[in-house]
Amino acid sequence: MVHERQQVLSDPHPASDYLARIEGLGITRAAALVMAPLEDLALTRELNDAVLKLCDESDGFFFAACSVHPGDGPAALEELRRVAALGATWVKLHPNTQDFDVADPAVAAVVAEATALDLPVLFDAYSPWDRNQPGKFIQLAMAVPESRLILAHAHGPDFPALVVHEIVSRYPFWPRQVWIDVSATASLLANGPFAEQFVWVLRKVGTDRVLFGSDYPLDDPRTALDAVRSLGFDDDELRAILFDNAAALLAATA
Repeated sequence: MVHERQQVLSDPHPASDYLARIEGLGITRAAALVMAPLEDLALTRELNDAVLKLCDESDGFFFAACSVHPGDGPAALEELRRVAALGATWVKLHPNTQDFDVADPAVAAVVAEATALDLPVLFDAYSPWDRNQPGKFIQLAMAVPESRLILAHAHGPDFPALVVHEIVSRYPFWPRQVWIDVSATASLLANGPFAEQFVWVLRKVGTDRVLFGSDYPLDDPRTALDAVRSLGFDDDELRAILFDNAAALLAATA
């Protein structure tokens, strides 16, 4: 069940709906995630406990992307330690929904604590209100070089900014610990005039750092999968994007 304050759409979207939608698609694991509110630690714990319970009951299909709010300071770090001990797999942060700036030192503190706990951090990485956000993620990766950052939505319509990952990869200081999730953006750009440019940019990043995502419930998993397959990646690239890259991240967290 989805908590009423985490309801994305007017219609309910329980885990059973997602499982019905992916039947026959070959999807073997999926992230179940929540987003922590600011200054409501009781609800944050309730949400995290709910997603952990769902994952425990799914026989390993779902893995938990628990959340904290960077604005909660030391209490957020304490909650990270609690959910890590209970089996959280990733951490979910959403600058838009949670209303924080990626450049806030509190965000780096959360990422540093998650890294110490061996938890990758999944960010929503498209903001129509902060055109400097792509650069802020680069700075964050440099500030916490051992972190594993996953940037959902590939900066959306601002995807050309990802080319900077190819540029910084030429320098020895770049940790290359950033993965790009193509959820929503692949569906947006597939079969359109920017599809070829999107693939070119992702290849500049490196398809060993690209992850499939569906952005359910805002997008349909089958639509998202068809979109990625339509972009023109070769078989090796598709295997990396649809399976190998995520499997390696999950194995490193286990």
